[in-house]
Amino acid sequence: MSIRIHLDNPPEFYTNLDVIRGHVVINLTRQEYIRAIIVKLEGESRTALGIPKDNPGLDLARNRGPSGDPLHENHKILYKVAQVFPDENTPVNAASCVLNPGQHRIPFKFRFPFNNACSNTEAMASLGGLATAGGVLNLGFRVMDGTKQLMYSHVTKTLPPNFSGFPGEAEIRYYLKVTAQRPGFLKENWRYSMGLKFMPIEPPRPPKSNQEAYARRPFTFSRRSPSPQPYKKRSSFFGRGTAGPSSSNGSPHLMAPDSPSDQPSSPTATTTPPSIEMSARLPHPAILTCNKPISLRVIAKKLVPAHAEVYLTAMQIDLVGKTVVRCQNLVNTEVSRWVIMSRHGLSIPVSQPEDKVGTEFVVPENLWNGFPLPNTVMPSFITCNLSRDYQLK
Repeated sequence: MSIRIHLDNPPEFYTNLDVIRGHVVINLTRQEYIRAIIVKLEGESRTALGIPKDNPGLDLARNRGPSGDPLHENHKILYKVAQVFPDENTPVNAASCVLNPGQHRIPFKFRFPFNNACSNTEAMASLGGLATAGGVLNLGFRVMDGTKQLMYSHVTKTLPPNFSGFPGEAEIRYYLKVTAQRPGFLKENWRYSMGLKFMPIEPPRPPKSNQEAYARRPFTFSRRSPSPQPYKKRSSFFGRGTAGPSSSNGSPHLMAPDSPSDQPSSPTATTTPPSIEMSARLPHPAILTCNKPISLRVIAKKLVPAHAEVYLTAMQIDLVGKTVVRCQNLVNTEVSRWVIMSRHGLSIPVSQPEDKVGTEFVVPENLWNGFPLPNTVMPSFITCNLSRDYQLK
């Protein structure tokens, strides 16, 4: 005997409003009595955080397990149940069905919703106990106890993608489960489950405009120190000249003062140190796409009338992802970093002596156009106990 799930033309990822179709495939070597075959499409967002030792209170004493155990929070973001055998028209008290030896294929179908399910308090409160297609009865199949979801805080958002970046701390997964119920106390039910990959649908992008999101930072260079003067040996003051020529009468030879050209320049003659402003600009709203280069503009602006050249010698672009993990009253932020590009040893002039104040120089985009965003970066999302957003640094 074996039981498994076969999906019809499965894509690499499922997304919102997709229909998932397949068959429950049962192979039997002898006759078997089957009461019902139940298929469930589920998604859950799990978090677990330990109570910090420096603050053991936090109003968590009633929820704390054994000493040292972390707190857990599990949100059922997706929960759909279907009885695929026998069909919905079968009477509740009907006798168990007999399946003959051989292979049996029983179809099923679900549609992925758009938003998470746990935020629907009425639907969660109605789940619990034993249910059939006809309602909650003494005989039927067991469903999730939805009242547990009422203890948590919820948000109504688009279903999040699969997430497994922090094992043991945060996880989002989707899966199909099938249970073949067999009558009799000594007969174990047959079960099978398989994981699914889910990627949320991208909301419609706003039309292109000339608006930009930007970040600015000024850079002011220090005043250049005057060049050191060459060291000149002077005659000894207390004896005969040992460091320079002496007069014929043995008195030390006094050297003339340094010429004006040897003296450091006056402050008024010193050039003003250069100062520029670097700005990074992205189209507004800022949207980054995997496998595509960043639509970035980097501009240098001259701020003071300095007669000196300024060069761009190095540049690095990092994508910083911040994951906020929530578990009851605890919150933890995990930071991930991806180096998009890193260039050193550059010599790109961004400010010239003859440029006027306010002159802008656009850094060539070919420095980063050849470095697309990696396809391993998941999209931003917000769900009840997890969220992920990004910053470009």
